Amino acid sequence: MLWFIIGIAILFGVLSSLIKRRTSTFQDDPTVNERQIQEEERIKASSWFGGGL
Repeated sequence: MLWFIIGIAILFGVLSSLIKRRTSTFQDDPTVNERQIQEEERIKASSWFGGGL
């Protein structure tokens, strides 16, 4: 009976990790968008402090 419970726990863990792996691709996009926003802000700041040259 104990092995049955351990097997179910392992199966649940594997399925959970597979589901998280599929949804992790959507979590990568905000970091890319955040980097793009930071780059745009850096460009704005450099043109502001550089006199717009």
